[in-house]
Amino acid sequence: MKRLYFLFLFFPVLLLGGCFQKFQRGVKDFQSKWVGLERKVTVYSASGEPVGSYQGRIDIEPTEYGNKIKFAHDGKMVLIYNMGVVVEEVQ
Repeated sequence: MKRLYFLFLFFPVLLLGGCFQKFQRGVKDFQSKWVGLERKVTVYSASGEPVGSYQGRIDIEPTEYGNKIKFAHDGKMVLIYNMGVVVEEVQ
């Protein structure tokens, strides 16, 4: 009988565990799209040296081809073409 109770309690936790991660990603995507996240964007040259860095509540707009990154920083639009870019979420 105890095994049966254990199965009925443990099995839903396993099923909902995967759904919860998916739900958290959905919440983070919504927050990123509508509010912006606290992020740090570092731009690198072709030789791998940092060229510039931006930090703050940044909303990144996806592009079609992937050779351009567009985001708003301090009320100004920033466009970066053909550069290496690393975007980190800051806690």
